[in-house]
Amino acid sequence: MRGFLALVVYLLLVLSWCGMSAGEGGKESSSSIKVSESTSVSRPVTNLSGSSFGGFTKITVLFNPATGTAMKESYLYGDSIDRESQMGVQMGMDGNGTKMVVSSSFDGMGSFGVYKMSSPNATPRDAPAFEASEDYYGSFKISESLDDYGSNLASERIVSGEGFVAVNKKVGADQKTFESGTGSYESEENIETYTSYIAKSLSLASKPTSFDLSGDGSANISLKWREGIGSRKAGESFIGEEYSGLTSLDKTTVARGLGEMETEANFSGTARYRVVLKDGIDMDDSYMGDYSLNRNVQLLSASRYGEPHLSVSKEGTLVREDDRTLARYTITLENDGDRTLEPVIVKDLFPPNSSFAESNLRPTFTTGGANWTLTHISPGDERKIELVLDVTNFRGDDLVNRVGAWGGYDEGWVSASNFSAIEIDWLSCCSAGGISVSKTGEVDEAAANHVRYTLEMENLGDDTFVATVTDRLPDGMVLIDSSPTFASYEDGVVTWNLIDLGPKENETIVYEVEAHWSGRFVNLAEVKATYVDGSTPQPVYATSAVEVEEFEGEEPRPGWQPPDWGFGDADELWLQSA
Repeated sequence: MRGFLALVVYLLLVLSWCGMSAGEGGKESSSSIKVSESTSVSRPVTNLSGSSFGGFTKITVLFNPATGTAMKESYLYGDSIDRESQMGVQMGMDGNGTKMVVSSSFDGMGSFGVYKMSSPNATPRDAPAFEASEDYYGSFKISESLDDYGSNLASERIVSGEGFVAVNKKVGADQKTFESGTGSYESEENIETYTSYIAKSLSLASKPTSFDLSGDGSANISLKWREGIGSRKAGESFIGEEYSGLTSLDKTTVARGLGEMETEANFSGTARYRVVLKDGIDMDDSYMGDYSLNRNVQLLSASRYGEPHLSVSKEGTLVREDDRTLARYTITLENDGDRTLEPVIVKDLFPPNSSFAESNLRPTFTTGGANWTLTHISPGDERKIELVLDVTNFRGDDLVNRVGAWGGYDEGWVSASNFSAIEIDWLSCCSAGGISVSKTGEVDEAAANHVRYTLEMENLGDDTFVATVTDRLPDGMVLIDSSPTFASYEDGVVTWNLIDLGPKENETIVYEVEAHWSGRFVNLAEVKATYVDGSTPQPVYATSAVEVEEFEGEEPRPGWQPPDWGFGDADELWLQSA
């Protein structure tokens, strides 16, 4: 790996000498290089006792200065190889990325290396965002896929064979995974650097490996297997496991971020498991011998909601360049529930007459928008997606961009939605009408202090609109349930986000609340809408009044209460006068 790192440093120096810093190229134009290759090479076998030195050499290196990523594939001392590959480097306005897909079967020595800098302008002294080395000596079959785009590098690997193996990988300064030894080897591995996700499945058996020294005799190598994985939050926590002296190992491990690790293992050898928290918890377990083990560690933050929940927010700004206008958006996804969401799917709906410019994660495109899929989001964690759109051809008063997100868990899915409306013409005014809103409230016959509200909205216009719906619950009422799921519920204010109510379509929100005391409850719902063409109607309001009869176990209404002089409820009178 040292030679590979030296090559990266050399490439950086060459770019600097040429007057091009990493990441500068491509603002004015785009460039793309793609290469497909198929190779089949063999030579007569002169030694049947093991792997031999000599033979052919093949080395391939990719370097993308726009992302600061280098990839290397090499074969040395080979007797035979069957290989197919597809590689590409892309820089410029259409996005910056590097791809390498290799399928190879070989006898000899093969190695793969990846080095992704923490930023395109980082120096060799800075810690990398991802660093990987894989070395194989013997007979192996490898399928490897590397996809580097923006802030993420996705790695998928399937390997089987027999011989010597040494694999070391680091995700930033916080995660690592490794294995080494001789014998039979089977591995399936997925890594996503942006979400700090590592999933690996291994089957290892120790066995000596013999290498021919080109007529100078042979050498036997016998190394028992060693394997491990670890995740840490600097100054906060560490989860890790390490196996050594292994004669056999069958295991599957999934590290979801830096606070979760799940393992199922059968092994013969020595194992050590460690969990450390800054609050004074230190768990250190060791095993020696033959064991079957299941282990699931979750270091989860306190959740805002005691149920699965996902929140999404979106902020946007306009950037005017000489020849175009860009809208820069930040989509923030937060798991504020009590379950890990896996996967998380994000869908963005572009404004009319806009086009994709760039993103920090590779999207898949749909008609009028883009999708992203994140491996997971743990409770308390958040992830950001940066999106840039070319809105030069947009015509309208408000630039409306919509986003929806879905997170999976054992029992189903949770969803969230939001939108951003950037005012283009600050002199624009609100359009009239276009939205019908009605609200009703009914006391539950089975529970005298439960009230079910129904809020119905109809789009009377000729274009789709987005809307923020809010309801400030009266004092003494708390939310129990809502369909669809609320976007937020704080300080008695419930908020829903609607992002796709088409012309003449209806949307119904049903929510149930609990009253702590009896009496008359009046509340006001507000619907603020913006049409996707940029026009903005006036906010629309709807009120509802319900009478909750006295019930067993009710709390006393706080504060002084005026005598009942028959003038009606003060809150209702105030709302009518507003």
